[in-house]
Amino acid sequence: MRKVLLVASVCSIFCGLNSAMAAGVSFEHARVMMHERADMLKMSEADVEHKRNLVNESRSLSGPKISLNAQQVEGRKDIHMAFDNPLSGIGASLSHIPGMAGLGGALGSNKFKIDMKEDISGPRASVDLIWPLYTGGAISAKQGASEAALRQAQAGRDKTRDELDAMLVQKYFAVQLARSVEKLRSDLLKQEERDLNRAKKFEKAGMIAKIERMSAQVNRDAAEREYIGSQTDRKVAEAELADLLREETIGTLDTPMFITKDLKTLGYWQDLALSSNPTLKALEAQQEQARFGVKAAKGSFHPQVYLFGHYNMIKHYLTLPEPDWVAGIGVSFTLWDNRDRSSRVGSAQALANKAQAAHSQARNEISKVVEVAWLKSTQALEQFELTTSTINLARENVKLRERSFKEGLSTVDDVNDARNKLIEAEVARRVAAYRFVVAYSLLHAASGRMLDFMDCFKRPNVTVIENE
Repeated sequence: MRKVLLVASVCSIFCGLNSAMAAGVSFEHARVMMHERADMLKMSEADVEHKRNLVNESRSLSGPKISLNAQQVEGRKDIHMAFDNPLSGIGASLSHIPGMAGLGGALGSNKFKIDMKEDISGPRASVDLIWPLYTGGAISAKQGASEAALRQAQAGRDKTRDELDAMLVQKYFAVQLARSVEKLRSDLLKQEERDLNRAKKFEKAGMIAKIERMSAQVNRDAAEREYIGSQTDRKVAEAELADLLREETIGTLDTPMFITKDLKTLGYWQDLALSSNPTLKALEAQQEQARFGVKAAKGSFHPQVYLFGHYNMIKHYLTLPEPDWVAGIGVSFTLWDNRDRSSRVGSAQALANKAQAAHSQARNEISKVVEVAWLKSTQALEQFELTTSTINLARENVKLRERSFKEGLSTVDDVNDARNKLIEAEVARRVAAYRFVVAYSLLHAASGRMLDFMDCFKRPNVTVIENE
């Protein structure tokens, strides 16, 4: 019964996702799907969880360590002792007394010997305690380094997530662009087919020459070639998006391409990136780890102070020297180490210098990335705005050429040229919008503000580009 319910629940989940894809998927929904299925993000999340457990592990390093030990001992202790007899003088005096000669002989020997064998076999059980009090900063350095490693892993996860989001922007809106262009090519093909049929009728009626009808045929075939090419582009874009979302097919996409003039200044984005970029956060955490590494290396020159305790739980088999319990405080200081401690400090300092140089280099590179993304966003916005006049002119030109063709004042090629110019302007408008969305997403990703990019679709100053 449980298996049936589990299969039913799994089927309902996947059927729900598939029905959602068929009904239409917004960019926000596609982003959730990608985050749930992306292996790269799962790897990053696992790394964060690993580092978080290491932090929890290191928090108890300054506490006591209590261990229970049990042993079965087999052995024997031979005792051979010989020492001077303090009663030898008395024995010598008694030996001269009648009747006491035997006792005097016994006490008169100069040596006293003890020969015995003790069996020390038996079980041993003890509770031992070690509690570090001072380690020269080694424990605090370990704890600080583990916390910095966790922040580095979290920054790496954020970087992976931003990169995936930027990739989704490219794939998602590439499908929107390809479908839009395909629709334009499809409409043009229909128009060219109507013109070809009209040209055939005009040729039969003797209104146009054969060359005009042939030109109409060539224009129609050229339109079909472009349409087939747009179909291929659309299929490729859909396949790439489906692979990213782990879907078999791509249905309707609800979020259209957009344009916004609210770009803000380059300085604003660069300041934002220098404070929020996940790569910089990861390198800052790496720098902190290196500093803690230097602190730990220097701690090897300090003494170690600790409390200790030992309690024997089974006393029956203890030998005379073995205590029932013992406790105290100890100090350990390394006089000579088989590892060069000075070189260890130098090595840790070199890593710290390397991390600092990497951070400085990353700051320069990220500032350049932000500048490039901002310039591309600005360029795409300007190109989009400049296509408006071209489209308006091309539409009027098409109307004029089509009217003139019906009246016999224009040729088929004139109409075809006018339509091609309109198509080029419409495609350029959509390409500019696509380039803007991609560059704008990269600008947010480089600044560590991909969540703000999600709000762009809800802003009132956004111009939506529908698939006309």
